[in-house]
Amino acid sequence: MMESETCKTDQKEFNSHSSTMPPAYGACEPIVERNLRDLSRSSSALDQNTPLIIRRRVTTYLIPKRYIFSAVCFTACCVAVSFNMNLSIAIVSMVKHDKSPLPGQAEKVSWGANIESVALGAVYYGQLVSFIPGGRMAELYGGKRMIIICTLISSLATLLLPITALWNAYAFIVMRIIVGVGTGPIIPIVFYMLSRWIPEHERGFHASFILSGYGIGSFLAVIVSGAMCGTTFLGGWPSVFYVGALSGILWCCLCAYFMYEIPDIHPRISEEEFFTIVSATGMNKKERIQSIPWKQMVLSVPLWALAIGFFGQFWLLGFFSTVHASYMGSVLHLPIAKNGILSCLPHLLRAFATCLASYPIDLLLKRQTVSVGFVRKGATVINTVVSCGAFIAITFVGHDVAATTVLFILGGVLGEFVTFGVCLAGVDIAPNLSGTVSGILNIVGVFPFFIIPALVGWMTHFQSTFEEWQKVFYTTVAIVSISTLIFVVFGDLKPQSWGVATTENTKSSCDRETEPKAVENLA
Repeated sequence: MMESETCKTDQKEFNSHSSTMPPAYGACEPIVERNLRDLSRSSSALDQNTPLIIRRRVTTYLIPKRYIFSAVCFTACCVAVSFNMNLSIAIVSMVKHDKSPLPGQAEKVSWGANIESVALGAVYYGQLVSFIPGGRMAELYGGKRMIIICTLISSLATLLLPITALWNAYAFIVMRIIVGVGTGPIIPIVFYMLSRWIPEHERGFHASFILSGYGIGSFLAVIVSGAMCGTTFLGGWPSVFYVGALSGILWCCLCAYFMYEIPDIHPRISEEEFFTIVSATGMNKKERIQSIPWKQMVLSVPLWALAIGFFGQFWLLGFFSTVHASYMGSVLHLPIAKNGILSCLPHLLRAFATCLASYPIDLLLKRQTVSVGFVRKGATVINTVVSCGAFIAITFVGHDVAATTVLFILGGVLGEFVTFGVCLAGVDIAPNLSGTVSGILNIVGVFPFFIIPALVGWMTHFQSTFEEWQKVFYTTVAIVSISTLIFVVFGDLKPQSWGVATTENTKSSCDRETEPKAVENLA
């Protein structure tokens, strides 16, 4: 009887503030009234429009759930980049050149140079067509659901690669395109969910940690794939794809258990962490824009400025990913083994450097010492000045291997400042369309990966001379500098009207079973 009367009292107090509770939370929930009232008074972000979930008890957990979210996203990036890169390692062992397969290894395939190049690039064509649809579907149907589906698609396609390689080269290429269709939306989906889970003043660290999965994943993919190709395990080179597919399927199980769409529906999140996230992200992150405002986006000067800045920053990344190793090998004549290690160093070191740099940057934002726009533009300028300075210096050191290596590492390490700059800017200007905007920006960012190799071949006349490569360095400096200038002058990092949810263009992004009701006027 006493418990029943207490429940009735709590229910009356709750009904005075809100509508009925959803069934998932029970018909009669005890109210942590004092905690909610204190929080609403101390945080200006918690007004009558901010959703607050009434929970059974205040619980403290050892690991904050937003850090678990970031860890799951980090491993997603590792898996995705391994799918993209495993063929570049395995193709050396799987294609028949002069050597016959070792005893216990799978049969090799007879492909021409054209088929090899198309197969290697097929994954990027798949990514091109999936960036925007993947980000948009995350906004409409949920990020967790879509990231699992995309990873599962890539895993199953990777599983079929050894079979299709031995059967038909064109079927293999189709499978590689499907792999790209699955890996392409990973970043747009991650950045969409980042806007829901991570407070603004912590996004620098979490984004840099998540994206470091690409650098660390690339390094591990090269080491592990190379080692497996030299064994007889599962036939040698096929094991690269079988083990990769298995890791993707296991990751899907990991994600299904540990990741939740929004903090509101996480059953094990503490009250303190929940209100930390809600007070920083606000209600608008839980709304979705039903129809994409294409006209407003096309006419948006800040979006154009951001896209141009994005292109310039990813031109730098494209250089290190496509032709950096070629310069070190053909111009400086480094041995293959040494070239491989030195080519991986910028990717690996910048993963750690950005995680270290993210703390002071996030601290500045938390203390409101500087604005978000200042941080985004400042990080972009720092990356541009250091990287372009390194490229110009390389034109003066000539064939000095040690000096060139140091300068490349310097430019590559700070290159990850792109995370604090243009990468997070899409979330800033369009919090409710971050998946779509991130997809658009990733399409812009992938073009340098196609353009740079062709441009280098045309500018150097396919000759490996230092004098010809100087033109490549100066062109890179010009493109990156001009794009950064446009971004700094015309970029506006404030939320744009077309990217913010309103009552006219939104609908709750969660299902009725999972979207809790708001508690209004708690103070």
